[in-house]
This record gives sequence, C-alpha cells and structure tokens, in this order.
Amino acid sequence: MRLTNDLSRYQLVPLYFAQDAVADSQTDAALYTVDANNSTNLNVGYTMPWEGYILAISANLNAAASTGTLVIDASVNATPLADPSVSISTETEKSDYCNRNTAHFDADDVIGASITTASWNGTSSDLGVIVWVALKISGI
Repeated sequence: MRLTNDLSRYQLVPLYFAQDAVADSQTDAALYTVDANNSTNLNVGYTMPWEGYILAISANLNAAASTGTLVIDASVNATPLADPSVSISTETEKSDYCNRNTAHFDADDVIGASITTASWNGTSSDLGVIVWVALKISGI
C-alpha cells in the first residue's frame, strides 16, 4: 500500500482585489487587482502559472451599508462562479469556502473577482476581497 499526501503538492495563495466607493446597480463588475503598496491596479485578474482550485473568498468593507445587497463571486476567465460566493447586506466582513474539486482552473486561466449590487446604499464603502487559490506546484 502506498500512502500519499496530495495536499503537499499544493500551495495556498491569496489573490487581492478592491473597489473604492462601491456603487449601486453593478452587475458582474470585475474588481481590480491590488499591488503590494495597497494601491489599485488596472488589471482585472491574475494569470495562473499552474492548474489548481479556488478554495475560498473573503471580503471586507470599511463601512457597513444599511440596506441593499452586495454579492461577490470568484471568476475564471471572467466567468463568475456560483461557489464560492459571498452575499453582504449590513455586515462589514464575510467569507465563503467550497470543496477543493468545485472550482478547478487550468494553467494560463485568469482568476478574478466580480461584484453585483442591488439597492446598495453603502456607496462610500471601500471593498477589499481575497480569492484563495491552491496551486498544484508538484514537479518543479
């Protein structure tokens, strides 16, 4: 019998996204990436060097809304995924995770995040999002 540790082949990586002053009436609006200086770039995703899985999404707002909804989805090649997904109403932070085999991506796919807002009155709120991916880095 051969024992293996499949998870040792994967590296957990956070991918950062943001939007300043989250507006109402957005539908699948792509979020921009964030660099090491915490400034927003014009890139709407990260090209993956290896295949892997999206495992979770985390979101933070610097101020809460009192009405409306903000839905945040991870995306593969600009297509929003149903899971993981976060729906925020009056919270300032929320997260969601999914099983490893739920959201697979291939090398050279672009991982992003998008938002949809409805009756959202938190228009002065700034949003930070982390999409957590597991990259299969065995064989290097």
